[in-house]
Amino acid sequence: MATETQTKLPPAKETFHFINDPTEAINDALIGLTHLKPSLSYNREYKTVYRNDLPTFVQDHVTTIGFAGGGHEPMFGGFVGHNYLSAYVSGNVFASPTAAQIFEAIKMCQPKGGKSMGTLIVCGNYTGDILNAGLAITRAQAAGYKVHFTPVGDDVAVGRKKGGKVGRRGLSGHLMALKSACALAQRGESLERVAEVMEYVAGNVGTIGVAFDRVALPNATITDLQTLPPATIELGMGAHGEPGLQQISPIPSPEALTSQMLDLILDVSDKDRAFIPFSASSHPTADNEVVMLLNSLGSTSDEVLARFAELANAELEKRGFKVRRLTLGPLVTSLKMSGFGITIWRLPPDAGETMSRAQALELWDERVDVVAWRQ
Repeated sequence: MATETQTKLPPAKETFHFINDPTEAINDALIGLTHLKPSLSYNREYKTVYRNDLPTFVQDHVTTIGFAGGGHEPMFGGFVGHNYLSAYVSGNVFASPTAAQIFEAIKMCQPKGGKSMGTLIVCGNYTGDILNAGLAITRAQAAGYKVHFTPVGDDVAVGRKKGGKVGRRGLSGHLMALKSACALAQRGESLERVAEVMEYVAGNVGTIGVAFDRVALPNATITDLQTLPPATIELGMGAHGEPGLQQISPIPSPEALTSQMLDLILDVSDKDRAFIPFSASSHPTADNEVVMLLNSLGSTSDEVLARFAELANAELEKRGFKVRRLTLGPLVTSLKMSGFGITIWRLPPDAGETMSRAQALELWDERVDVVAWRQ
């Protein structure tokens, strides 16, 4: 006699995120952004946020496009607006937007038959982003559009040996560089000058992050993820949970952790990761002033960031550096990862480089009208 067997379904797993539908998470977030900032519009088909005044702005200004996978909000949607980005193109969570999306954004920024000064396109240094941007830009240039592309890799956890030809991962350094480049675009500068400053600042920026956990994706159920052991942090973890330099246990004091993080950014004797061209690791001369950014990876509070900013400022002063400007907050997140990053921008000397120190600070201080930037 045949018997009927029943297949018992495994219990449903909880999700870690307050979202309605994982497939609509990006649209929900970006549509919500336009309610928060009515000067922005959203193209749902191509997941693109843009300035409402874009049709007139493009006639006399270089346009700037930032693009990335979703899940890093407010980057870049929260930085679209006056004195910052012209448009942002989003992929799905942790996935690059397609070449078609990027190409449509270029066309939006350079309407056919109209006057255009060109477009600067910026993303973090990730393989999918680079490949899709390359396809879009090749197509755009063949069609007669004027475009300059700058991928930014600022993660000092990835040394030259490990990075190889791929290079460093992009974290929050591109926000620092875009602050200057977009201010120049707003002033009516040429694409050549805007791109020159973008690449110059990006080449003088370094970031190191640390986290207590890896990120969980909002894919309706929890994907099995490698988790860190108790009382452990990972120094140099990437924005998508990529492995870092080392796991540290027991967790060091905030003072010791801050000092170790700054060592990785400032040490010019470390040939594998001395990316920022400081004249000296301690007590430099003409380039002893910096701008510092403390970034929450998602769940680290402003109060915690402020304490680490205070510790970093004291440590920098001890090493002969002066922090001229400081900003902090959830600027480039990894959903709700528990961690933070320190980004340092080596300010130029008074003269002799692509921009002077006075010019750099003037561009940094330009007021913006966007959702996420704090001044």
